[in-house]
Amino acid sequence: MFRKENSASISFMLSAAVWVILGVLMGLTLALQFVFPDLFRGISWLVFSRLRQAHVNTVLFAWLSGAMMGTWLYIVPRLTGRKLWSERLGNLTAILWNLAVLVGIVGLLMAQTQSREYAEMVWFVDIAVVVVLLLNMTNIYMTIRHRTEPKLYVSLWYIIGTVIWFPMLYFIGNVMWNPPTGALTGIDDAIFNWFYGHNVLGLWFTTGLLPVIYYIVPRETRTPLYSHFLSLIAFWGIAFFYTGVGAHHLLWAPIPHWLKTVAVADSFGMILPVVAFMMNIFLTMRGNWNRFMSSIPLRLVITGWAAYVLVSYQGSHQAMRSINLVTHFSQYVPGHAHLSLLFFAASTLMGALYYIVPRVFNCRIYSRKLANVGYGLYVVGFVFFFGGFLLTGLVQGTNWLHQGLPVWSVLPGLRPYMALRASGGVLVVLGFVAFSANILATAIARRPSVKPTLTEQTQAKVSATPAPAVGS
Repeated sequence: MFRKENSASISFMLSAAVWVILGVLMGLTLALQFVFPDLFRGISWLVFSRLRQAHVNTVLFAWLSGAMMGTWLYIVPRLTGRKLWSERLGNLTAILWNLAVLVGIVGLLMAQTQSREYAEMVWFVDIAVVVVLLLNMTNIYMTIRHRTEPKLYVSLWYIIGTVIWFPMLYFIGNVMWNPPTGALTGIDDAIFNWFYGHNVLGLWFTTGLLPVIYYIVPRETRTPLYSHFLSLIAFWGIAFFYTGVGAHHLLWAPIPHWLKTVAVADSFGMILPVVAFMMNIFLTMRGNWNRFMSSIPLRLVITGWAAYVLVSYQGSHQAMRSINLVTHFSQYVPGHAHLSLLFFAASTLMGALYYIVPRVFNCRIYSRKLANVGYGLYVVGFVFFFGGFLLTGLVQGTNWLHQGLPVWSVLPGLRPYMALRASGGVLVVLGFVAFSANILATAIARRPSVKPTLTEQTQAKVSATPAPAVGS
C-alpha cells in the first residue's frame, strides 16, 4: 500500500481535507467570540488566546502545507518523467507531518506555546517539523535528480527553491538554537519574527503555490504557458524582493530606519514579479475563458490567481507609511492575511485537489453540483467575511488616528462589522464542508469517468502537445 504510485500524494491531500474542517470551525468560533465575548466562558481550551493560535497553526500547517506538499508529490513526477523517488518515504513523511502538527495543535489548546506569531508550537514539535521538511526535500530532489525529462520546467524551479528555503526559514524564525524560549530578546526578536512571519507567505506558500497554478492552467486549458521568460522574471523577482518585506510590519517600532526603508522599497519592488505572473496567466487564458465555468479545478485555481494579485497589491499599499499609520494594529491586517491564506492559498489548493484526486483514482468528481454549490458559498461568504475585516479595520484606524478616540470607546461600534464577518464565515465554512465531503466521497466512491465523446477524444489528441510546452 505504502509503495503504490501516488499513495504519498493522496495521504497528504486526504488528511489535509479532514484538517481543513477543523481549522475553519476554529476560525468561525473565534469570529463568534468577537460578537459574543462570553459565548464559551469557562471552557479553557476555547479561550481566545489558545484557540487563535491553534486555528492559525491548523490552517497554516495541517491544511494548507499538507495539501501543498501532497500536490508537489503529484506534480514533480509528471514534470520529471519518472515516478516519485520513494513512495514509502513520502507516506512516512505524511504520517510524521500529521503526528507533529497534531501534537503541536493539542499542545496549543493546552496552553503549551512559545507565543510568537506563526511560531507558536513548542521546540520539540519544531524539531519534528524540520525533520519532515528535510525528508520531503530529499524525496523531491532525488526525483528531480533522476529525471528523464531534460527540461527543468518553471514549476520545478519554484518547488526546488521552496523546499530548500523553508527549512532554513523555519529554523531561523523559530529561533531553534534557543530551546528554552524559542525566542530572542527585545526588538531583535520582533525583527526575526517578522522576517519569518512574512516569508512563511512569501517563500513557502507563494513560491509553493504559483507552480501549482503554472501547472494546472495549461493542463486544463490545453494551452502552452504564454511565456517561460515571464515566469522566470516572477521567480527571481520574488526571490530577490520578498525576503526583505517583513519589517514593514514594524514601521512604528524602534528598529533601524534603513531596515524600514528596505522593507518599503522591497514591498513596492514586488510589483514587478506580481505583474509578470499576472500577465503570464492572463495571456495563457486568452481564448479559454469559456472553460472557467466548465472546469471546476480551473475555476478555483483562477480564483486563487486573482486573489494573489489582489492581496499583493494590498500588501504593497499597506507598506506605505501613511496607509500603515491607519491600518496598523487594526483588523485590516488579519483581513489581509485571510485574503492571502483563505482566498489565494485555499482556492488554489482546492482546485489542485479537485484536479488530482479524480486522476489518481481514475474516476470523476463525486458531485459536480456539490462542487458548484460549495464554490458559490465559499466566494459569496468570503466577500462578506473579508468585508467585515475591511470595514472594522478602517473604522478602528480612522477613529484612533483622526478622532483621537481610545481603543475601548471604539469597540461597541464595531459589533455590526464583526457580525458581518461571522455571517460570511458561516457560508465559508459550509463551502469548505462541501469541498471536503466531495473530495473524500470521490476517493471512497470512485465513480467511473464518463466515457469521452468523439469530439472530446479528438480535442484530447490535438491538445497532446509536447511536455515542455504544457508543463512549463
